Amino acid sequence: MSRSPFRSRRPRIGAAVGVIAASSTLLGNAAAQVAPVVLPHAAGQQALAVRVDPGGITARACPAAAACAPDGGKVLAVPSEVAPLLGSARVVPITLPGGKHLAKIEAPAAGKPAPASAPGAGSGSWAMLLAAPLAGKGTEPIVLWSGWTGVATGEHGEGRSDAVVVEPLGSGSRVLVGQLREDVTICGRPALVGASEVDPRTMTLLKGASFQNLPAEERRAAGKLAAERREADATAPAFQLLRPTAASSAVGKRFAEIADGDPNTAWSEGKAGAGRGEFVSFSSADEVGITGLGLRIKPPDGVEGGAAPRTLFVATPDRLFQVSLPEDAWLKESAGYEVKLPEEIRASCLAVVLDEAYAPRGAGDRGAPSAPEVRVTIAEVTARTAFDDQGPGTLVGALAGGGERSRAAAALLARSGPEAIDAAIAGYDKLDAAGRQLARGVIDAAPCAAQIPFLTARLASGASAAARPTSGAAAAAPARAPRAAAPEPDPELHHARDRIRRCGRAAAPALAEIVKGGGSAAKVAAARELALVAPAEAIPALLDALPGARGATRRDLRAALALAARSQRAAPVVEEEVQNERLRARPEDTQLDLLRALGPALGRVRGGGAAFQALASAASAPFARRYLLQAPAAALARAGEAQAEAYLRASLRKDADPHVRLRAAEVAAEVPALAPDLLAAASDPDVRVREAAIVALSRAASAGAKLPAGAAEALAARLASDPWTFVRGGAALAIGAMPATPAGDRALVGALADRTPEVRRHALDGLGAHRATAHIEAVRDRAEDKAEDVEVRARAILALGAMCDASSVDLWTRLALRAKAPIGEHDQRLGSAALAALGSVHPADLPARLRPLLDKDTPHGLREAARAALSAAPQCRR
Repeated sequence: MSRSPFRSRRPRIGAAVGVIAASSTLLGNAAAQVAPVVLPHAAGQQALAVRVDPGGITARACPAAAACAPDGGKVLAVPSEVAPLLGSARVVPITLPGGKHLAKIEAPAAGKPAPASAPGAGSGSWAMLLAAPLAGKGTEPIVLWSGWTGVATGEHGEGRSDAVVVEPLGSGSRVLVGQLREDVTICGRPALVGASEVDPRTMTLLKGASFQNLPAEERRAAGKLAAERREADATAPAFQLLRPTAASSAVGKRFAEIADGDPNTAWSEGKAGAGRGEFVSFSSADEVGITGLGLRIKPPDGVEGGAAPRTLFVATPDRLFQVSLPEDAWLKESAGYEVKLPEEIRASCLAVVLDEAYAPRGAGDRGAPSAPEVRVTIAEVTARTAFDDQGPGTLVGALAGGGERSRAAAALLARSGPEAIDAAIAGYDKLDAAGRQLARGVIDAAPCAAQIPFLTARLASGASAAARPTSGAAAAAPARAPRAAAPEPDPELHHARDRIRRCGRAAAPALAEIVKGGGSAAKVAAARELALVAPAEAIPALLDALPGARGATRRDLRAALALAARSQRAAPVVEEEVQNERLRARPEDTQLDLLRALGPALGRVRGGGAAFQALASAASAPFARRYLLQAPAAALARAGEAQAEAYLRASLRKDADPHVRLRAAEVAAEVPALAPDLLAAASDPDVRVREAAIVALSRAASAGAKLPAGAAEALAARLASDPWTFVRGGAALAIGAMPATPAGDRALVGALADRTPEVRRHALDGLGAHRATAHIEAVRDRAEDKAEDVEVRARAILALGAMCDASSVDLWTRLALRAKAPIGEHDQRLGSAALAALGSVHPADLPARLRPLLDKDTPHGLREAARAALSAAPQCRR
């Protein structure tokens, strides 16, 4: 690919836009000047003396034939950031057609970096075009233009910079000012656009100048081709390979009409003169070989001022051809011409550049006011390929196999519009895997409205296939067969999901149809996508689908409903659905599913409390409903709904079924007002209720909630006497999560004698969390008892570290060093706990103690643990 001229922020105009060697030599030989430069008198123009030095630019026009010097002339204003550059500036005299003169002053920023505030600081050049006034037009020097050149501005891909171009002619030189734009090039070749030309008659800049951007050397080396007249209309291909992307000019900005497939429309250049150098660039597909071009010049209705090209250039990023037309096509109504290329070319870009035209002599000449204005015109440009006689259906068939020809067919289909997309969808199932992959790329280029039916159908079929067990697989599997690797994701299913999400809400109607009437797996897959891309539309569709779903399908639909309900976009729809009249129209199970799906957000939904009460107040509610209403009750209670709080309290204290009481205890942890009820539930006759209540109290305490008076004593009683290990362990955890109290710490110390190691571990964790140094001896006993469970010892060491027990540092050091060559896993566990404790206490000689663990022969994990201990922030005062 051709390098962008904007990458370096210095477009190479001399090489890119045809500044001839003579002009380049002038610029190159003009050293920084202190001596004045004098432009002599010319017919109808005064003389001009110019001096440029670090002090500024001084110019003086001299109407008499006497010698001319800048002394006493006008000092021309320049921007403040340019003044420091004038010491390296140069003045280049230029002779215009007809003999008048112009001075180009150029101050390169590279010679002396411009201030940071200057545009293009440190790059490009600042230039001024200066001329003497015409005879009898005053004595003030004329500044035709000034500004920075070669300095790109704008976003990447849209950069643009000003440029001044000097084009030598047979007599004198043209001077043009225009822009180089990164988004308007001749297949990567920089092109001057929006050009204005110095008019020697008036010494002003005239807009609308054309310019041949192709360098002369490249034009001379271009391959020569002759277009042949086509006697009969060629069959138009079913696709349009070339797509116009930019034009140097166009009447009415209608440059796309040059390749729209309609010979009645046309592109006409919009510049003065005969359009030499005006161009249109096209995107193409480099997978497709171009064998030639079809040209139609004159549209049936003609164009005002229209004219036909005599020669034109066809450019690709690395090739250039000059095409000659055999006749004045403007005189041949609806004539077509064929250009056969010497070999097939593959390129992502192609450009047509005008050169000479069949135009009346003097047409468009600004020096002749009565000369007719011409518009060089081309009605249609069509690329010829090996696929020209094939329709969309045949091209779809060619996708099979995925080879070079298949990729070319795919590129053509992707550029061929709705008919090609329909053909790709219709033929998709007949293709092999490689062909399907190419077809998906074709379909991806279509608008979402065209893609969605195909994508949702693939989603449904892919989800159903993924859910279908392999026939006989379970029966054939050996009794102790190793677990099979997870299957590779279905690329079609993955692709469908990805594209549906890109299309967003446009996919909602089709997804809702699958949710309504698809099979179980398809219904669930569509429900997930619908909840993601269109949550507001998903709410009613999922509520309608829930009554007919069972088991895992209903669970998955409810999960999708919860996902949709969490979106802010669905909030208005949710509020509508929970209103009493609308909600009561749905089955009770569906009403309950909606409340559960809303989760913690239920308390923020207007009407949520009333919807809950409608279900909760029903007489003799069955077990399932009572159980499932606990979470919505907790959500509403947290939001301050008194009736929901009362319902949850009654469930926790009075419900006859222990499963309901257990569920109430689980969800009540985040309702501070229910802490006394949880404390009462810690003595519930059912062990699982007791456990759930104690865990909830532990969670509440960990979250910073203040537990009611007597909580420590009640939990201590559970810790001391409950027959169930997990209840005693939970009580120890809860006491440890609470602020330290003497009664609580005594209960934890008492638990160190518990017959179950799990309880002893939790008790030690609590003592460490409380930093209960009053009981440090009891903790040391557990740490030093070699007969104790190894995890209990490790927890005791960690607790001592939290208590800043400096007297145990030597023991911890021995245990840490022993882990380097452990006898068993117990040495490793005790060593890691010892390192953590050493990191907390951080004795002054810790580096010396742990130096042996930093050796290369230390196991990696232990060495990293030692480094972590050394870098840990001390938790204790020394």
